Amino acid sequence: MAFLPRSLLLLLLAVVCIQLSGVLADGPDRCWCLNSLKKRVAREEIEEFSIFPRRSKCDKVEIILTLKPVNSSTEVVQRCLSPETRQGINLQACWNKKNTNNTFTFKISNCF
Repeated sequence: MAFLPRSLLLLLLAVVCIQLSGVLADGPDRCWCLNSLKKRVAREEIEEFSIFPRRSKCDKVEIILTLKPVNSSTEVVQRCLSPETRQGINLQACWNKKNTNNTFTFKISNCF
């Protein structure tokens, strides 16, 4: 008789773990970019960029630019770029055309 409660407890634990893994795999519970740049960022200043499509907890496309270090700094500076700007549209077009590996991050040199 002790076998049945243990089995049910294990089954319940497995269901909870599966549910939690689905929640965690969806990403954060909000958008990453709260404010986006509307101005163009010089191509020479951009090291790489990432594009995140709409997801269940963020209803907009997000473009995150990683800028090149300034003055031998080791600090990583990232900025969000509005996907509606001309530069944002161009980066999305490059991403869709050349990102065949479906990676999250893409070198800017691959686009120009």
